[in-house]
Amino acid sequence: MRITGGSARGQIIIGPKGSHVRPSASKLRQAFFNIIGNKIENVAFLDLCAGTGLMGLEALSRGAKHLTAIEHHRPTAKTLELNIEKLGFEKETEIIIADVCKYLPKLREASFDIIYTDPPYKTQIGQIVLQILGKKSILKLNGILAIEHLSNQEMPEHQDLLFKHDTRKYGQSSISFYGYNHN
Repeated sequence: MRITGGSARGQIIIGPKGSHVRPSASKLRQAFFNIIGNKIENVAFLDLCAGTGLMGLEALSRGAKHLTAIEHHRPTAKTLELNIEKLGFEKETEIIIADVCKYLPKLREASFDIIYTDPPYKTQIGQIVLQILGKKSILKLNGILAIEHLSNQEMPEHQDLLFKHDTRKYGQSSISFYGYNHN
């Protein structure tokens, strides 16, 4: 696994042992960052179900100012910590070892510009995250919530204050983009 763009482009990321983590494919990561373009610069990025940290580290490499990564599996979070140290992003990163669904309500309102969640595909975590953030948004007013999911899994068109603006399909995976309705 390699960082695909920015200051750490080409750097190899350490992967965890076992099959409990499924890192986002490089094609999907590149597509995501192409879609958001320069909106990544100087943002606070929240990586939910962070795994090895590949998506969040890619965000830092491409210009995000701060990364908060939440991962519940302690050994995987240790791998994430090693990757952060390897790339020299310790000052820009906060790692939280916790259950995403239980920890989200504890975060401050309007804390993040971009929230990315890549939950285990056979769970309902993506929908639960959407429900939590629809009621208590830690997303800034013009922020982006992106949820990676199986392409055959339908995500709701809206959840309380959040509205789906787009879904992009990449093979078996899709990313649904949410934000506030600015009518």
